[in-house]
Amino acid sequence: MITLYDLEFADGARPSPFCWRTKFALAHKGLAWQEVPIGFGEKDKIAFSGQKLVPVIVDHAHDDKPVHDSGRIAAYLEQTYPDKPLLGADPAFARFVSNWTNSVLHAGLFSLIVGDMHARVRPQDSDYFRQSRAKWLGTEDLAGFQAAARASRLAAFRQSLEPLRLQLRAGPYLSGEAPAYPDYIVASAFLWARTASVFALLDDADPIVAWRERMLDLYGFRDRQKAAA
Repeated sequence: MITLYDLEFADGARPSPFCWRTKFALAHKGLAWQEVPIGFGEKDKIAFSGQKLVPVIVDHAHDDKPVHDSGRIAAYLEQTYPDKPLLGADPAFARFVSNWTNSVLHAGLFSLIVGDMHARVRPQDSDYFRQSRAKWLGTEDLAGFQAAARASRLAAFRQSLEPLRLQLRAGPYLSGEAPAYPDYIVASAFLWARTASVFALLDDADPIVAWRERMLDLYGFRDRQKAAA
């Protein structure tokens, strides 16, 4: 059994895209896990890992070994549980997708959902979330920032996803005929947005939508996310 420390919203929803990456990886490997939810202000729960960010796993089958960081967790699972390879034929592609997702996709999504995220954090986390995000955005009016971003940035965000559309022309998944970690990285970003907000990021006819729906159905995550919509 593996324990996963996972970020939680007020209603029990789990928004962290990096935790979703780990859940996809665990499900891909066929590993069972239990989740320990933590709020934004409960860093003490993962102090044993030597840092302050989720995800953190504890592998009870291997001397209660703790591993943090979604990329390190994926590498650990690949090495420790080699059945059902996770990283696909080219691990370098997974690294590229991770870098692109972190720098382009997450940045685009964040401005479009930050106000909705603030509305759904636990009450005791609200001040921390608002103040910490204000340092990035230059304002504590997260709802106002989000409204302005939706009015001015949505078209550019959708255009930034063109590499995904081009890749999906080659097969049903970003990794080819079967899903692998590159798919999980990108799908986790959309799960983050879907869990936090009802805002329509994409047109229904966008081919990314069909791929996203396939990803939601892979391991039953559609039912487990407690989605906003």
